[in-house]
Amino acid sequence: MQFNSYYNAKLLLTSEYLVLNGARAMAVPLKFGQRLSVQENQQEFISWQSIANDGSSWFNGKYSLSEFSIIESSNPGVAVYPQRLLIAAKKLNPDFCISVKGCNVISTLNYPLLWGLGSSSTLIAAIAGWAEIDPFKLHFEVSKGSGYDIACAVSNGPIVYSLIENTPEFERVPFLPAFADKIYFVYQGNKQDSDAGIQKYRNRNSNPDHEIIEKANLLTDRMLQSSSLPEFEKVMLEHEIMISNLLETPSIRQTVFTDLPGEVKSLGAWGGDFCMLTWNDDPGLLSAYLKSKGLETWFSYYDIVL
Repeated sequence: MQFNSYYNAKLLLTSEYLVLNGARAMAVPLKFGQRLSVQENQQEFISWQSIANDGSSWFNGKYSLSEFSIIESSNPGVAVYPQRLLIAAKKLNPDFCISVKGCNVISTLNYPLLWGLGSSSTLIAAIAGWAEIDPFKLHFEVSKGSGYDIACAVSNGPIVYSLIENTPEFERVPFLPAFADKIYFVYQGNKQDSDAGIQKYRNRNSNPDHEIIEKANLLTDRMLQSSSLPEFEKVMLEHEIMISNLLETPSIRQTVFTDLPGEVKSLGAWGGDFCMLTWNDDPGLLSAYLKSKGLETWFSYYDIVL
């Protein structure tokens, strides 16, 4: 038995939080991602190694073949997550690993783990591929998220995603605006716990009004169809105001980018990870501007979007 496949990281551009309630969301798979390679051997256990983008090994573990119990690991806290995925995969496909005598599993990220671009979702998709099961079914076994990140993991370009009666639906969409060279993605340096952010949102907004779902749908459509930078920026601003009011939380424009000459929008769980901003001037000036905010990791649209 051998398996070797690669899955895309992601960014959610619209309908953060509201995608959980059925809103249509636009998301983009990235030029970053995770590879999982599996090679069978005769060692009678699963040997797991997680490799960072710099080539270093950041986690090692051994799991039993029968129940995926943790035999040993370099980090007991980290060891639990692959174990959960293996157990859930076995639940969905009882034949998973049934005749295997042992295997080496290597997961490799090509970007820093702390960026929060989908190390969990890409691993879910990878384990599902190895176990020959539906990645969305595995996702919903282990996560409270909407599943848009799973759709990005297996898509080769931008998508619109929604949960209809808890069933994921997504389609590839053409999204490469003429002003893409004015769109940037900035790492804010605060990795967010997605499940914690989702639970906090659900505690506050268990059943948002249909009106706000429809507004999110409209903003997704408008962002997708924007033909000019000012139109795109207007959608960004309206979206930020909508989510700010929903969460009763100041927007990133109000707290960090008060003097930005363009627009800025939080992506995913508010408060960390990446944001998207527009900049209509020399990119060299953007670098200086971001450094003045203590931000040094950023990408152009073309650098990062698949």
